[in-house]
Amino acid sequence: MSQSDASPINIFAQAPQLTSEANDALMAWQGTVTSMLQENWQSLLGTDIAISLGNTDSLTAIKAVNDLADPGYAARLQIGPDSFPGLFAFSSRMVLLLVNDMLGTPCEEWPEVRNLTTVETSMVELLMGEVTRAISHAWPEIHPLECEQDCVIARPMRSRVFPPDEVMVRSQVVFETSLGQEEAIWLMPQSGLATIGIDDVTSEEVHAEPAPQIRALVEQIPVKMVARLGDTTMSLAELDSLKVGDYLTLDQSVCQPMELTVDGRLQWLGHPCRLGTRQGFQIIASSREGVS
Repeated sequence: MSQSDASPINIFAQAPQLTSEANDALMAWQGTVTSMLQENWQSLLGTDIAISLGNTDSLTAIKAVNDLADPGYAARLQIGPDSFPGLFAFSSRMVLLLVNDMLGTPCEEWPEVRNLTTVETSMVELLMGEVTRAISHAWPEIHPLECEQDCVIARPMRSRVFPPDEVMVRSQVVFETSLGQEEAIWLMPQSGLATIGIDDVTSEEVHAEPAPQIRALVEQIPVKMVARLGDTTMSLAELDSLKVGDYLTLDQSVCQPMELTVDGRLQWLGHPCRLGTRQGFQIIASSREGVS
């Protein structure tokens, strides 16, 4: 095939995004990964570091790889039973900051970018090994997810791990350090995620039972619940006159149960109670049983 016959790759083309259900499952898993990684790294680093999940999007591999920090370092991963490839990439200055911290010589400013020594490369491999372990053990099933580290790649922006037109999921992992915020990038192909149950759902499959992996991940998503004691209304003058020790009369009768809502929707009725040293809520009726 001549060069003129080849179809050009449009790096600006909009890649298909994960559905909200698949994205929720992915973020639940990755959120657990970041929590475990922070805990695992704490024994290796001399100073505290906070790790959290940032934004997630989808784009072609050529665009995703071209956007990686250069120079930088990345763990090349094999994930899942089918060993699909993944990259977990850091900037060089972040890697040098971590290495210095492990050596007990924390940086007072961002280090000057340079090549790693043999000993420092071994230390980076140790850090990346903890990334691999967190990815594996954060998986919400009985058995950990298969995940192996192939190698540490220098200058991952020049790597050829993925076909250029492969649709990738790119996740930002945010590191809060003593010198400020820095991001790592976690890349995985959408086709690879499909092999572990994190996949798009087409319109014909909307009513299908979700894969067990997605259900397990979604069930880990935290949900904010609010117990409502009651309401009252007063004038601004009365509001300004309130002081410590005053009582407010609410519209809620002492004989009526309290409401427990999720995202503003009434889900349960119940009564306040005491659970040790904490306030509690005893459920007496559920929306599934016809809360009125």
